[in-house]
Amino acid sequence: MPTLTDNQQLPNSSTLPCKADAKRSLFGIDIDNLRMQDAVDTLRQWVGEDEGCRFVVTPNVDHAVLLQENQPLRDAYEDAHMVLADGHPIVWASRLLKQPLPERVAGSELVPALFDSYDQSEELTVFLLGAAPGVAQTAAKNMEAQWPNIKTVGIYSPPMGFEKDDAQCDIILQRISACKPDVVVVGLGAPKQELWVHRHFQSIDAKVALCVGATIDFLAGEKKRAPLWMQKNGLEWMHRMCSEPKRLVKRYAKDAWIFPQLVLKQLSTK
Repeated sequence: MPTLTDNQQLPNSSTLPCKADAKRSLFGIDIDNLRMQDAVDTLRQWVGEDEGCRFVVTPNVDHAVLLQENQPLRDAYEDAHMVLADGHPIVWASRLLKQPLPERVAGSELVPALFDSYDQSEELTVFLLGAAPGVAQTAAKNMEAQWPNIKTVGIYSPPMGFEKDDAQCDIILQRISACKPDVVVVGLGAPKQELWVHRHFQSIDAKVALCVGATIDFLAGEKKRAPLWMQKNGLEWMHRMCSEPKRLVKRYAKDAWIFPQLVLKQLSTK
């Protein structure tokens, strides 16, 4: 693959597979009752079809809290083609509320799982949208080393405030269209990424757009995942908070106060 420089690029609704009990209603979110393998299989199916761009969102506790007062975000979630539980507290709450989800399906794990599902005889093309300048370039190099058949055909790190600039949004859509990737990995942060993709998904010239937060940073090695024992015990939030205390302590404190109230509120209606 030619060397990529930042912002350089190289040369639309379907339902999920039919399931008897395909949704779980939690905190105003309809979450798909899927395991990781189910989600990967569905994405592979979508990549093989020509039905326009479908987009995926991955709610965690912070999303659940934001959704209570953010109608545009609720609209994005209602129109999303796949909604996956990204966070052990969401899964634990689903079981307490007798709306059990089978497992956590984190966006940061979904992307590598999708890449792993393609063997060497298959090719998947990817556009990386988001992260700081230079980070997506590093992510692309790492991806090429680990998954030679996953081709990064374009990268773009949009400037601050791009979502309010129609001309800048057009530039992003044109860059994606020039590449026609199978998948756009969107790492713009929540709720910006969900709102932007919802606004533009009908114009995104790709098969799938994945709203997956810091995944590009993880692929680049810019941010480190929590140790496996913390991930398995639902403590990844603590690792992230300690890594970025100025940005996350206030947010997580608010979430820790409001999320249990959401659980109790739904529990009291039963």
